[in-house]
Amino acid sequence: MCGIVGYIGENVEKILLEGLSILEYRGYDSAGIAVLRNGKIELNKRVGKVEVLKQSVKDKKKFGIGIAHTRWATHGKVCIENAHPQFSRGGDIAIVHNGIIENYDILKANLIKDGVRFSGDTDSEVIAKLFEDKLNLKSLKVVLQKLEGSYALVLLSKYQNKLYFAKNKSPLYVAVENGRAMVASDPSCFVNFSKKYFDISDGEYGFIDKNSINVYNKGIKVEKTSKSINFKFSSQKMDGYSHYMIKEIYQCKDALNNIIQNYNLKNIQSILEHIKNCNINRIYIIGCGTAYHAGLIGKNYLKNQTNFEVNCELASEFIYQNNLIDDKSLCIFISQSGETADTISALKYCQKHNSITLSITNVEYSTLAKQSRFVLPIFAEQERAVASTKAYFAQVLVLYILSKVLAKKEYITTLKKFQKDLSFNSDDIIIKLSKIISLKDQLFFIGRGIDYITCQEGALKLKEVSYINCQAMPSGELKHGTLALIDNKSLVITIITDKKLLKKSINNACEIKSRGGKLILFTCFKISLDFKNVFDYIVKIKPTLDEFMCLQSIIPLQKLAYFTALQKGNNPDMPRNLAKSVTVE
Repeated sequence: MCGIVGYIGENVEKILLEGLSILEYRGYDSAGIAVLRNGKIELNKRVGKVEVLKQSVKDKKKFGIGIAHTRWATHGKVCIENAHPQFSRGGDIAIVHNGIIENYDILKANLIKDGVRFSGDTDSEVIAKLFEDKLNLKSLKVVLQKLEGSYALVLLSKYQNKLYFAKNKSPLYVAVENGRAMVASDPSCFVNFSKKYFDISDGEYGFIDKNSINVYNKGIKVEKTSKSINFKFSSQKMDGYSHYMIKEIYQCKDALNNIIQNYNLKNIQSILEHIKNCNINRIYIIGCGTAYHAGLIGKNYLKNQTNFEVNCELASEFIYQNNLIDDKSLCIFISQSGETADTISALKYCQKHNSITLSITNVEYSTLAKQSRFVLPIFAEQERAVASTKAYFAQVLVLYILSKVLAKKEYITTLKKFQKDLSFNSDDIIIKLSKIISLKDQLFFIGRGIDYITCQEGALKLKEVSYINCQAMPSGELKHGTLALIDNKSLVITIITDKKLLKKSINNACEIKSRGGKLILFTCFKISLDFKNVFDYIVKIKPTLDEFMCLQSIIPLQKLAYFTALQKGNNPDMPRNLAKSVTVE
């Protein structure tokens, strides 16, 4: 989940640091940079965010060759010793790595037996120490053959004016333009550098110099075709907002507008028509975290609109189950980044069973998109905050469209109705509640039907950025154990947007109230005087069509998570221990 970038050209420090800033969503435990000039490698590493590193690096504006890294810790604690770049035995080769080396412990034990000394305990240092200070295609290939796991590697030798690279299961891209060259985890780094880039595939390795790219696979040179950077990247600016998270909550409106516009176009209509004409007998929806919650909403849509058997599964568990998958199974993979390692593993599993594969993603050039038979973009534009908001919103909308298409029903009219109804509510009541919630160590969310799914996503958002222990559960399950945890210190959020379940949901709230618990209600309904006293606080949500109440209600919950994080002094864009793109299993 780390971000890596390499560069050959003028202003190397400036370009590398700009690249790290773009890639910081991939990890911000530590950051480092190594630059080669005049046969010497200058190293600078810092624990903490890229901004800390920036303060210690001076741009020399001269030609140079450099590599840089922003880390999300997998193996080894957060410290200078484990920060990248890592160096070979004699210090003549520097590397940066994204991924996990699964057999690093065996490799390290053998190296230690041979007298090799280590300064840290990360798996990435093992890769560096496998080199005996001789970097060329042959030695790189020998090292790669020893590695088991995932990696995107960029390597720098003090004796050569080039950068070496290698890829397996972790994203890597290269661009060469006018006597300059660049390699990075994401082509967003190339936007101000080149209009074209090269996509490095699994098993490929090679090197770049200032004028060329040289790619090999199993010793055979591979001719690569460049791709155009014809996709949008969101502004890196806050645009008047304090954080990306709150900016992106409000960009849900833009995502809805983009979907209405783009899902009216011929190319998307053609993809939907092909999916509709597939011979399908069952559907699997697969994702992790927030994407999984979007999948649960999608399952609800599909079950209500079609007669298919529909399952929604966690990607990290999916491949270990005995799933009934064949060439009539539509397997839908949801991932904001399109690089979620568990979801990609599930995709490969389904491909082995000849299923019809469809990815729903925010990144059309991602691994998931490239490997799926069909791709439905969510058109949310780049999402920077770790806690997903607008991407979740857009994923649910695309799943709604898919359910309508498979049911052979029109969808633009209802989307336009929701477009008019979409509301972001006043912040006043949310800020007031955030002050109360910020003082709690734990919180419960309860709801029935689709509101329970919204509870799961609302609890995850609050948990991610406030670090409060949040538990979501179906209201009807309170009596089966959880009521034992309720006392006069308990705070429970209940969500009620389904008219059919209104009375039952209020009765469940009464069970909390009778045991001394405090209740916050999020609802689109007018609550009678008989029940109003049950709730300590009521947040009114603007009504809209039933199928979109899950999205109308998630917005105030996203805001609640954001403002609670601020109350606790946390950075909502960069919550501890988390990264935006989960590229390791």
